[in-house]
Amino acid sequence: MEKETVRYRIALNSTADVLAFTKTAVKIPHELFLVNGHHRLSAKSYLGVAVARISWEEIWLEADYDCYFDFERFIRQYSEKRR
Repeated sequence: MEKETVRYRIALNSTADVLAFTKTAVKIPHELFLVNGHHRLSAKSYLGVAVARISWEEIWLEADYDCYFDFERFIRQYSEKRR
């Protein structure tokens, strides 16, 4: 059985958002990534999340489970579920 991948567009408006997002991500036992059209970074890395915030126009959270309720404060748009 293939894993389902879920993507949400997120917004990180401040350094405090980056810190809060990362603190939430490190507590989750699933793989989490920040993606855009060209790059993929660990969502559990403070440095990676901070770099994405300042240099990417769009940030998408990609996970192998439905993480909506863990990150709903940051989610701006639902994308899709893929297998």
